Amino acid sequence: MIQPAIEIHGIHKIYPATGGNPATHALKGIDLTVDHGMIFCILGPNGAGKTTLISILSGLLYPDAGTGYVGGFDLLRDRRRIRWIVNLASGQANFTDNFTVEETLTYFGMLYGLPKADRKKKADELMGFFELGSHRRIPFNQLSTGLKQRLALAKSLINDPKILFLDEPTVGLDPRVSLLIRSRLQEWHQKRGTTIILTTHQMDEAEQLSDRIAFLRDGQCVRIGGAEELKRSIQFHERITIRGRGLERAPELIGRIPGVSDIRGDRNQVMCRVDSRQKCLNSILEAVLPSGAIIEHIDITRPTLGDVFVALANQSDTDQRVLF
Repeated sequence: MIQPAIEIHGIHKIYPATGGNPATHALKGIDLTVDHGMIFCILGPNGAGKTTLISILSGLLYPDAGTGYVGGFDLLRDRRRIRWIVNLASGQANFTDNFTVEETLTYFGMLYGLPKADRKKKADELMGFFELGSHRRIPFNQLSTGLKQRLALAKSLINDPKILFLDEPTVGLDPRVSLLIRSRLQEWHQKRGTTIILTTHQMDEAEQLSDRIAFLRDGQCVRIGGAEELKRSIQFHERITIRGRGLERAPELIGRIPGVSDIRGDRNQVMCRVDSRQKCLNSILEAVLPSGAIIEHIDITRPTLGDVFVALANQSDTDQRVLF
């Protein structure tokens, strides 16, 4: 049986009290399994424990309790070995100010034990991959935010990691640079099969990139699944909007249908909330069309991953949610 890329059980982390502030229980018994070659996204509000969890998995922090394996190595006993097979990039790139792009990459290549010839070859490959070649001799402190972030991602691939940790890699970037970074990550993943652990507050990024998603809240994992699975895990009320002509009687007619509520409208538009689109849409059309109404457009508001985020971030995550 092949061991997962990451398997942890009962991970706790407590930051001690400092400066009059009470101790913080950042992680409260996290269990997680990530298969090889997966892009696994960790979502959650600020303070949920995402960065702490990544820091533990990448060997930067010790957990206070719990066990696990990363890349086949023991999370507690083999942290030095774990660091050789993983790499990390955060959304706050921070390198030596006067090192150029090329010097930064060759320096980290040296730290990871690459021979001199391989260091240059790898640096050239990654500068080309992230479109940094024309900036190779520019010091870090003269780079734009987007270039700094591309450099951070290039550095995170210098050792061809088996497992790559990305902590909000596109935070604060403009849409063009974010799109470039996403496409490069997808391309790298498809070619190399690298396991990627990603945290983000960009819901479109999570939905586009991830195979599975874990949602953290207050240091606990409250839900795990694919994007569509998470959307189905919470009962959302969907909203149907019908536009056309002769819809004066539509609110009265629709109001007789079970599972339809909160009906509003006039002769050109009617809106309603439905328990189930599949169950109610045909009934709505069968009720409205015989009245002589002409339907020109139907709009259905479906749940997004952002809706799931808001629902799960709220303590009452079992409540039904209404989409407007």
